[in-house]
Amino acid sequence: TQETVHVIDRMRESIATLLGAIEPETISVGQNMTTLSFALARGLSRVLNKGDEVLITQLDHEANRGPWLTLRDVGVNVREVKLLPTGVLDYEDFASKINENTRLVCLGMSANSIGTVNNFKLVRELTYKYNSWLLLDAVHYAPHFSIDVQALGCDFLLCSAYKFYGPHLGFLYSKPGLLDRVPTDRLRTAGQVA
Repeated sequence: TQETVHVIDRMRESIATLLGAIEPETISVGQNMTTLSFALARGLSRVLNKGDEVLITQLDHEANRGPWLTLRDVGVNVREVKLLPTGVLDYEDFASKINENTRLVCLGMSANSIGTVNNFKLVRELTYKYNSWLLLDAVHYAPHFSIDVQALGCDFLLCSAYKFYGPHLGFLYSKPGLLDRVPTDRLRTAGQVA
């Protein structure tokens, strides 16, 4: 109904404002971050090629690892950045693993297990160098810090409202126009709306 559409549109506007997105059309809503990640991974499995690479880290929550590991089923090489004994990612290892074949880097902004806040600005610089997409998992970061996806320059960002006292929903920010290039699951009667 029109009232439901209006409520959803207002929610997307609010989330866009919370994340610093320029338009509500960049926000997709789902059951949670994990479900959205699996859906995005399925879509990306249709555009990534055998031999392409995805980087994940040993520090990330399984919700930001498991979906990307499924890309191995289509020939994508999923590589893992090491965690140092100090609880910090090994950024030298990161720099040695990202290369011209890296299409996507998936990084938690902060760790749920030990609270480490990752150097996502450094990682963004590395992804720019190799023209790789950057996906940030903000589930454990969003309740504690402000987020501005424009300043971060990320291509995708995921978070879950229930982590900051909202309903049990997840949100996916996608850089304007980017999700339109990913053939996500949808009914044939549905338009190309995120």
